[in-house]
Amino acid sequence: MKWLIVAGGTGGHLIPGVSIAQQLLKLKREVYFVSGTRKIEETILRNKPFEVYKLDVEGFIGRPFKDKIRAFIKMIKATTRAYKLVKKLNPHIIFATGGYISFPVILAGKLRGKKLGLHEQNIEPGIANKVLSYMVDKIFVSIEESKNYFPKKNVIFSGNPVRKELLNPKPREHSGKGLLILGGSLGARFINELGLKIVPLLLDEFKELFIIHQTGLDDFEKIKNEYKKIIKEENIKRLKVFPFIENMSWAYSQVDLFLGRCGATTLAELFAVGLPAIFIPFPYATKNHQEKNAKIVAQKGGAILIRQKEATPEIVLKELRSLLRDSEKLKNMSQVMKSFFIKDPEKIIIEEMERLVKNV
Repeated sequence: MKWLIVAGGTGGHLIPGVSIAQQLLKLKREVYFVSGTRKIEETILRNKPFEVYKLDVEGFIGRPFKDKIRAFIKMIKATTRAYKLVKKLNPHIIFATGGYISFPVILAGKLRGKKLGLHEQNIEPGIANKVLSYMVDKIFVSIEESKNYFPKKNVIFSGNPVRKELLNPKPREHSGKGLLILGGSLGARFINELGLKIVPLLLDEFKELFIIHQTGLDDFEKIKNEYKKIIKEENIKRLKVFPFIENMSWAYSQVDLFLGRCGATTLAELFAVGLPAIFIPFPYATKNHQEKNAKIVAQKGGAILIRQKEATPEIVLKELRSLLRDSEKLKNMSQVMKSFFIKDPEKIIIEEMERLVKNV
């Protein structure tokens, strides 16, 4: 059976798409991938064992009129190219993980009469997935509460696919507690600047603390150089700074606590590894979906939610100190995080989509 996976824009869209593609390859399916032209897409999809096609698209929402015109023209061109691509590849199934890159391919698939699937990672979908949900055959959601936003007859609670290597912990390379600071696949300037203010203090106070900071590609050189200026020489070995972490299984295995944004894929991975979190959601995310994601987890006791406007270094340090000193609380929070994890979402998605083809 032949699949065409569509994913792009951020790691939150890409990683579930890649996870499904890799599972399909294990099942000896024929897999093709469509993504965008951004640097993060190139980074995540580099050297993957499937052919990747690129479409140049942009978002419309919240942009100046002239940019909306440009985005509209790009969307028309991308839809034309997507139609030709779908005709050429002739997949049995087209599966999209949301975002603007999904529009042209799903539309082309609809015109070509293909079986269409859609995956939503956040609790509340953005406009792209809401519109696409009326065009596809099945909608898969990561969080059960998301069912309320989609046509009831077509929606399935599957969980969010994560990289399988995360489920195989790596050896810990230090003897103390560990903290992972991460803004998401694209980085987060607020989180990075916060790191500069709190990391030197934490390393001074907790003599065995090991910190990993993913800055994102754009801020890496600046943040790395700033840390070199402000971290004491005796502490520098306990801080690792990366633009983008390829081996997240290693990173999660080194730490006991997470500090950062609450994007959907980050959330799914924290569930998979049972990592407690302090979430500072991105306040300008579409429909404030990151805060809504974080609230669900915080209410159950797996995480602490601090809104960005309240996330002063003093407040964040207070929460970090409290948790890093309380191993029992971290253990309880870890169990709550694990309770959210849905095993084998790829299996659910693949079986449901292929059943549509077999029933034709």
